[in-house]
Amino acid sequence: MSQFGKPTGLFGRILARGMAWGHKDFYKNTAKVLNLKHDDKYLEIGFGSGLFIKKYASHVARIAGLDCSEEMVNLASSINKNLIKSGRAEFKQGDVSSMHWENDEFSAVAGIETFYFWNKPIASLKEIHRVLAPGGRLVIEMAYNKDDGLDHTKHIKKMNLKLYSGNEMTKMLKESGFSGIVITYYKGFRIPFKGYVVPKGMIVKAIKKKG
Repeated sequence: MSQFGKPTGLFGRILARGMAWGHKDFYKNTAKVLNLKHDDKYLEIGFGSGLFIKKYASHVARIAGLDCSEEMVNLASSINKNLIKSGRAEFKQGDVSSMHWENDEFSAVAGIETFYFWNKPIASLKEIHRVLAPGGRLVIEMAYNKDDGLDHTKHIKKMNLKLYSGNEMTKMLKESGFSGIVITYYKGFRIPFKGYVVPKGMIVKAIKKKG
């Protein structure tokens, strides 16, 4: 897996902080759709630096994070040390396709700029469905996607990405037991360094049915 999918070492820590800066618009658009409330129990998959949690999720009742990189667990734990000290947050290393949490533990789950790297997307979505409480919501954000009209061959090779269309996401989510699937797109932008253009970012929201 590339450093983008699993940041490690000093370079990984630097990259994670840089990506957090570059992801500001991704975070803002995701936060609007996720709409976290004070009583939410929130799980973030691939939290990276943990800056989204610090800025947009620090008010919720409970926070959990899962990342494949031990470096990111340490970084996010440092950035969110006060939340950990309060007993409201935990950050773990692991794989989304096999999580240790019990059934129905969370009211909201998000994956921001991470779904590209999930090796077992269907198994992972089914696992998220398992840990979500009935009525809970999943939000997945992907700045790069098959619907944005760009040729991403270079980025796919460089970052080891797998891109998806809205139709593909809908099919996988339905197969994994989700309903109420809504796909929206936000206006993209250009980050001022070579080759990083986001013409049309995708945000996918899905619900675990009650009953």
